[in-house]
Order: sequence, then C-alpha cells, then structure tokens
Amino acid sequence: MICGGFSPGSAERSVRSAARSEPVDPFWLHLFPRSAATRTVTAVDELFADLDDAARLALDVALGTAAALGDSQCGTEYLLFGIFATARGEMAEVGELFVLDELRIERAIQKLRDGNFNGAEYDGDPPLSRRARTASRTKRFDGTGPTGVFEMLSGVLEDDTSGACSALRELGVRPEEVRRLAAYGTRHLSKDEAALLLEMLDRRSAGRHRPWWGPMPDSRIVPLRAGRWEILEVGRSASAVAHIDGLAVTSDGFGLSLRVESLRPWVLPPAFEPPEILVPGGSPLHRVGPEMFRIELTFADGERVTNRVPVARWRDEQPPTPVLVPLSSRTELTRNNDRRRTEHRVITTQWWVWPLPAPGTVEVRVDWPAEVLSGIAAFDARPLLETASTLR
Repeated sequence: MICGGFSPGSAERSVRSAARSEPVDPFWLHLFPRSAATRTVTAVDELFADLDDAARLALDVALGTAAALGDSQCGTEYLLFGIFATARGEMAEVGELFVLDELRIERAIQKLRDGNFNGAEYDGDPPLSRRARTASRTKRFDGTGPTGVFEMLSGVLEDDTSGACSALRELGVRPEEVRRLAAYGTRHLSKDEAALLLEMLDRRSAGRHRPWWGPMPDSRIVPLRAGRWEILEVGRSASAVAHIDGLAVTSDGFGLSLRVESLRPWVLPPAFEPPEILVPGGSPLHRVGPEMFRIELTFADGERVTNRVPVARWRDEQPPTPVLVPLSSRTELTRNNDRRRTEHRVITTQWWVWPLPAPGTVEVRVDWPAEVLSGIAAFDARPLLETASTLR
C-alpha cells in the first residue's frame, strides 16, 4: 500500500537514489556485495546519468512502487505514477489540472492489473518494460540538456496502447490532452505561455463539466421555499437527530442539505463516505463501519441511490444508474466552559442527486449504528419536478 504519496520502502529508495548520484559507491556496498539479481539492474542505473534531478527521482519512485506492488516489470503506468507523485512546479499544476494524484493513479494501476501481480521479489529493482525504457530516453525538443519530467511524460504517452494511456483513460482523462500539454512542456515555454495553455485545457471549465458530477457551473439553482418544503426529520436517537433542512433543484438534478445534531456527546463522529483501504495486489476496499452514516433515497420507480457505494467522479461516460454525490460538509462545535464539560455538534452536509426523480414519493432512509440512530421519512417529488420544468 502506498502512503503519503510514496510506496513502502521509500527510505531504501532514497539510499539507492543517493548512491546513483554519487561517483563513489557507499561503503556498505563493499561489505555486502550485490547478488547476481541486483547486478542485472545496472542497465537501469545507466539511465540515471541522462536524467535531471526531477526525472531521476520520478524514475526511482516508479521502480520502487513496481517492486512494492510485486510487479514483474516497471511499465509506463509506474513512470506516470512516479512523475506525479514527485511533481513540483509546472508538473504539479498539470496534475491539479487533470486531477492526477498518486492515490488515484495507484487505484487505476490496481484496476488495470486487476490484482494480477505475481508477488515477485527482487534484490534491487524490477526491470523496465520496453516502452518505459524508451520513454526514459526521450530527448529534449532541441536535443540539448538532460531528459526532464516533461520529456519522460511525453515518452510514456507516445504509444496510445501504453499502460500510462490506459491508466489515464481509467481515470476519465483523455491521453491526447495530457500528451499535447507534455509536448508543449518539452519546449519549455515561458511562464505566460504556459499559463495561457493551462487555461485553455482546464477541465474545470463549464464546457467540460458533467451534470452527474454536481450542479452545472452556469445552471440556475432554485431552493424550494416555505410552503413547498418544510424541514423533514428523518431519524432520532437518544444522542442525535437528523433533518433534511433544505432542497434545491436545477434542470438536471436536485440537491439536499442533511443536518445531524448532537443531543449528548457522541462515541464516534459520523463518516459520510466509506474510507478507502488500499490492498497491495488487489483493488481498493471500502470499509463500512459503525461510524458510517448511511443514507439511501428510493424513488417511486424503484431506483435507489446511496452513499455506501463510492461514485467515480470525473468520468465522461454517463452512469447507468442514478448517483448520490457528496458536495460539502461543515462542522460546528460548541463546548461549554464550565464543569459540565458538555459539547454540542452540528454537522451539515450537502448532497447532489442525479438525475431528477420519477414522479411520486421519494423515501429517505438513514442509519447510524454508532449512535443507534435510524429512521425513514418521505417527501413528494412533485414540487421538485414542477420547479425543474420552469428552468429548461
């Protein structure tokens, strides 16, 4: 499992990286001679001489990650991981632009490999794949200077069937967009030229938004006013009460505001999304424990949405079923400054439901095992649909 952006054994890889940058071998290499398996990796070490510091670090992290996950070779998908796990400056802006971080890229690698890691163990690093080796030798546009991270990124995306391109598609990112930006990066544009290009490719613009990610940036959001909506209590226990205290609608879907308030101190604060547990050699697991505050909406046509199933964001493909997407969360905590030492918590979460529900009744079910809270309530979808029809 990879923690904090780097895979296990990062300390060992740091020592290896230092060894590669030093002309003299560390003293302990003479005390503990390399095995035959380690000596076969010296071809990889030769690549480091032609890389700049950032590219050298990216390659080192890629090799260590492939080894930590037990893969038989280090492919272009691992180079992609190394590039963005160690990204700084303009490359970090590229990662933010396309929502590429080490956690998401590792998840894509896990899914691409589908748990088919052979558990190989190396006394050193696994060998580079043919494409990864070629990508690590990508030269600058003008043929001068060492290979940098933009040259390496351009190399891993050159072949549309590479593991790096497959990982990007798995994350809902078009490889051609990143490839175009990497090509410009190899020309080492000025700061103003790079800023203009980033603005042109910004996926957060309204034209690239999809309604199942959340409300469209330019859409009208109309809250239901008093008379058409009243605060709805959906669950209560001795220690907490949950209300839906607001609904808002657009032409594509509707949002709701869920408010959970403490009546006495809680044993565990609520979690509204299942935490991810990364498992080496397998797909991420999602643990639904007693602290998980479960929400489920059932529409009149039988369709359901729930927060127990994570929603894959930033996908261009339309989801086959309705989705419930968390938008924001705010916690208010009040502690009395006296001997009672009591506290009062109010957690307000905003949710997006896509698409609009079928005509009829919407049933809301909540369950929070940690505080023994559960309940069912219902509201009529007609005011939502009538308001949405005026927005089209």
